[in-house]
Amino acid sequence: MKFYPIFNFFNALEPVSDELIEQVRKHATAITVCKNTRLHPDGSSEKNALFIASGTLRKYTIIDKKQITLSLYGENELIGFTEISQYLDDEGLEAICDSELILLPKDFVEDLYINFPEVEKMVRKIFSLKYQKSVLESRLCRLPSAIHRYSVFSKATDRYNLPARILASYLLMREETFSRLKTKHKKESCL
Repeated sequence: MKFYPIFNFFNALEPVSDELIEQVRKHATAITVCKNTRLHPDGSSEKNALFIASGTLRKYTIIDKKQITLSLYGENELIGFTEISQYLDDEGLEAICDSELILLPKDFVEDLYINFPEVEKMVRKIFSLKYQKSVLESRLCRLPSAIHRYSVFSKATDRYNLPARILASYLLMREETFSRLKTKHKKESCL
């Protein structure tokens, strides 16, 4: 596995030079994290951008001793160190399942901007993807009913095969409501 997933991701955004690939091999670190590993605070995410080669991560907060999922990150997604550094004291980042991550140190990423013109083009495209994701998340939290949130979420993505408790908290509903809507949606899809 090593670094092929991130090279494929970069090349899908913008063709990259062999020199950039060599720099990534030299400075990046590939790690495997187990399910429920905390990456922030006090974890691997400190001063690193994270590329998810496989697995799923979630950003969460704790309110009244209950974990609320704020965002989900899946395969072939890049989480910038600026995103992580903006977390509040009561927010965390954890692996939902066993995951393979590629860590890109902050200083290294900043050097890439200076030395490789293609990086600026890639970053603009990454920001566009992140903007689309934040629009979806904003839309989900504004919808007034659980059925509307589930409907929008299920149409927008089928990428997350996660425990019901996590998806329910992400969609701002109880697990029972999530399970009922999921069953209803499956029945309607079969018809």
